[in-house]
Amino acid sequence: MSSDPSILVSEDVHKSAVIIGDDISCIIWLDANVNTNERRSAEQKLASIVKHFEKFQDKEQCQKYIEEQSEKDRLVMIVSGQLGKEIVPSVHNLQQVMSIYVYCMNKEINEQWACRFVKVKCVVVQLDELISRIMTDHNIQKTMKGPLSTTTVTAHTDTGKRDNVVDDEILKLAENEIIRALDLEEYEIKDKIINDLLENGRQSLSKYEEDLLPDIYEAAINENDGKLMKSLKKYFEQQWKIKYGSSNQWFISFLEEYKDAVNYDSVLKRTAEYGHKYFKDCPILSIVLQLLFEGIDDKFFDETNAFNDSWCAITNNGLKSVENFSDNKKRSVLFQALREYYRSKLFELLEKSQVKDRDNLYELALDNVAEYGSLQGLQAVQKRIIPKLFKALLENIPVSSDTSGMQVQPKVEASKSVNDQSYVIGQRTQISWKFSGIEKPRVAWFFNGQPLPINDRFEVSEINDGTSILSIHQAELADQGVYTARATNAFGEAEAKTTLNIACIKPVINADLNAALQATKGEAMTLKISVSRTPKPDIVWMRDNNKLTSNDHIQVITPTGDDEIYTLTILNIQSEDQGEYSAAISNIGESLKSKKCKVTVSKSPEFIVKPTAQKVKQGETALFKAQIDGCPPPKISWLLNDKELIAKEGIQMQFNTAAGEANLSICNVNLQHAGLIICHLENPHGYQEETIQFTVLAAPTITTELPKQQETASGQDVTLKLVVRGSPQPSAEWFFKDRPIETDNASIDEAKGQYQLLIKQATATQNEGVYRVVLRNEVGEIQSTPCLLTVLEPVKLTRVKPASNAIDLEEGKAFDIVVDVSGKETPEVQLTKDGTAVQFTNRETTRYTFSVASVKREHQGVYKVTASNKISKEETNVTLKVTGKFAFIS
Repeated sequence: MSSDPSILVSEDVHKSAVIIGDDISCIIWLDANVNTNERRSAEQKLASIVKHFEKFQDKEQCQKYIEEQSEKDRLVMIVSGQLGKEIVPSVHNLQQVMSIYVYCMNKEINEQWACRFVKVKCVVVQLDELISRIMTDHNIQKTMKGPLSTTTVTAHTDTGKRDNVVDDEILKLAENEIIRALDLEEYEIKDKIINDLLENGRQSLSKYEEDLLPDIYEAAINENDGKLMKSLKKYFEQQWKIKYGSSNQWFISFLEEYKDAVNYDSVLKRTAEYGHKYFKDCPILSIVLQLLFEGIDDKFFDETNAFNDSWCAITNNGLKSVENFSDNKKRSVLFQALREYYRSKLFELLEKSQVKDRDNLYELALDNVAEYGSLQGLQAVQKRIIPKLFKALLENIPVSSDTSGMQVQPKVEASKSVNDQSYVIGQRTQISWKFSGIEKPRVAWFFNGQPLPINDRFEVSEINDGTSILSIHQAELADQGVYTARATNAFGEAEAKTTLNIACIKPVINADLNAALQATKGEAMTLKISVSRTPKPDIVWMRDNNKLTSNDHIQVITPTGDDEIYTLTILNIQSEDQGEYSAAISNIGESLKSKKCKVTVSKSPEFIVKPTAQKVKQGETALFKAQIDGCPPPKISWLLNDKELIAKEGIQMQFNTAAGEANLSICNVNLQHAGLIICHLENPHGYQEETIQFTVLAAPTITTELPKQQETASGQDVTLKLVVRGSPQPSAEWFFKDRPIETDNASIDEAKGQYQLLIKQATATQNEGVYRVVLRNEVGEIQSTPCLLTVLEPVKLTRVKPASNAIDLEEGKAFDIVVDVSGKETPEVQLTKDGTAVQFTNRETTRYTFSVASVKREHQGVYKVTASNKISKEETNVTLKVTGKFAFIS
C-alpha cells in the first residue's frame, strides 16, 4: 500500500466503505469474452441501484472512457482477471472510480495482484456472489450517508450512571433478572448494586460481599453459567446492538456474522465480567478488535500492557498499522470501526482549525485518517486545505510518540539476507531471525512446512532483542530443506524462511522407490527417486533387468540445477508395461541401486461407448452395442428387468476382448422383452453399469373383449371394460350408436392394460344402445366387438278399480279389479284369491282386468295382484265382502 500523499488523496474508498455521496453513476464491465446472458442477468438484478451500464472488450477504449468522465461521477468497475491486472494500476487513483470488482475464473491467482489495490472490493468466480457483493456494498454506503448519531460512541466515566440509549424494556428486564439472581428485592442499596454491575460488570460485586447472603454471593461471583452472568451477558449483548449498532448497521451485521465465532462468547463474557473497563474511548473499536483477533484474550489484558500499546498504535496509525491483513472482509470491518473512532475527534479538530467541509472534505479526510492515521491521512488532503489552517491542524493532532509509526503485527527485522545457507554433513548449523511487534511475538520453527521437533540435535534459543536462534548439531543430509521461523501475536503473524543446503560427495538416496505401485491403464505412470548430488549422479532405469531408454512411450528426466528428483514416466501405460522397476545410481564417489518397485497395471471398468436405448417392432431383432475398457478385461453381464440374460435360442451375447466390443442381440422380440436393459461390467478393481430403456413396438390387441350384451338398471352406474395390449400404450376412442362420445368418463389402468367407460345413472332414452371402442398407437389400430347395453326399468303397478282396498257388495252386484302394469323387461302379472291363482278375465297390453258380473257369497275374500321383473316387484290387495240374505240348503 502506497504511503505517498499524492496517491493517498485518491485512495479514499475502502474495501467496504465507499465514498459517501451520490449513488452509482455507471457500472463499467470490461471483459474480452463477456458472456451476454451473464451481463443481461447482472443488469436486470442491479437495475434497482444503477440504470447505466457500459460494456467494453478493449482495455484502451475502456480506460479512455473512464478518464473522460467527470471526477464527480461515481463509477463501479467489473473487470476480468487478465484485463483487470492490466487496467487497475492505470485507473485506480482516478477520483471518479469508486470501487472495482474482479470477476474471473481463478480466484487464488487474481487475489495475489488485487490485494495491493484498496479500491478492489473482492475477487469472485460466481455471478450471484458478484451481484450480492455489489448490492451489499451499496447498502452499506447508503447507511453511512446520514450524520452519525451523537449516541453512537459514549465514554463511561460516571460510575452508577448509564446512558439512556439502551431500550427501557431491556434495562428493566436486566434489572429484574439481577434482582432475582441476587435476591435484592428488600435491599435499600439494590439500585446502587445494579448500576454498578451494569456499568462495571460482575467484578464490581466484590464491593458488596458484606451486604449479600454468603451462598448467593459465592454462586454469583464464581459461576460463569449462573443466573447473574447470563443476565449480564444478555444485557451487554443487547447494549452492543442498540447503543452502538442503532446507527451503524454494518456493526449489527458484523455481530450477527461473528455470533458463532469461537471468541464471541469470550468477549461477551469479558464484558459481563469487567463492564466498560476495556472499552477505552470507543466501545465499537474495542469490540471489533477483540472479536477480529482471537489472540486478544484475558491473558493479553491481564498480564501485559499489550492492549494499551496496540490501541495506541492502531488509533495513531490507522489501518496501515495492521499490515499483511489480507482478509478483505475483516479489513473492511476494522476500517469502519476506525472511522467511528476518528469521526467525532477529527470533525471537532477540523472545525476547531476552521477548516470548512467543502466538497465532502470531512468524509474524505475521515477515510484517509482511518486508513493511514491522523498525520499521514491529513497529508493526503493537504492540497484542499489553506496552508495556515493546515499548519494549525497539524499542531493540534494528538499523537503518542512511543507507538507512532509502529505496527501491531509481528515484523521481520533481519539486517541482511540469510535466506540461503550451506553446510557440510556433520557441521553445527545456526539459523536466526529477528522479529518485532508491539506485543512481543511468539516464535515457532517449521521444517518443510511441518512443526520442527525440538530434541538433542535441534535447539531453539531467544535473546532479548527479539532474535530467535535455531541450532542444529551435526547436520545430516535429511536436515536439508526449508526452515521457517513464524512469529505470532494477537494481531497476526509474520514468517521468515531459510533454505538449508547440505553438501556431500557420494550419492545418497533421500527418497527411494516404493515397493509396489498400482498404475492405471491408459494413464501416465511416474516413478521418482531423490538422490543427493556433488557431483550429480547418473541413473539408469531398469525393468526386469532390461535397460530402459527414452522414446515416445518412455520419458526419462534428469534433474538440473538444485533439483534432486530423477523421474521415469511411462505414457499411456499398458498391461505389457508391468514388471519390477529399479534404478542404478552412480557418480565418482560410489555406485548403488535403488529398491525394486513392482508395477501392476489395472483399470476399473468403464464405458468408452455406452449402449443406447432401442425401439424395435414386435417380431424384429434388437441389437445393443457397447465399447468398454478395463484391466483385466471385465466380466460383462446383461440383465433384462433385473434378471440376468443367458445365451439361448433367440438371445446372443458377444465380447471381443481385443477391440473391447460387447454386443447383445434379441431375435423376434415381443412385449415380454420390453423394460430396462442393464449392461454390468466388473473386474477386481471395480464395476460400472449402464441402464437403458428397451421399448418393443406392438399394434394393439384385445385380450379381453367387451361383452356382446350388458344389462343395467335404470338410474344406476354401469362400466364397460376390455383389456388391451400394445406398445406404445394405445389410445382409445369410444363410440355410441357409431358416434364418438366424450371421454371424460373413460379411463385406462396402464399397469393392467384395462380400458373402461363409466356410464353414470343410465337411462333407456339416453344410454341404451350399441357401444364400441377403437384402439390406436403408432403401429396400428383395432376395433372392439360391439356391446349392446340394455337399460332395465322397475315395475310400475297402478290400480284403476276399485278405489278402495276393502269393498262391501250386495249379492248380485258387479265386481271389477282393473290394474295398469308397466316395466322393462315386461313384468309377469299374477292374480290370487286367498292365495289361490285366479285368471284375469281380460288382458290388454299393460291393462289387466278381472270382472264378476254378479257376485255371490263364494266370491268374497282377499284378492292380490302381483307384478314382477328382474328389477323389482309390486303388489296390491283388494278385500271383497258380499252381503245379503242367503238361502241355506241343508
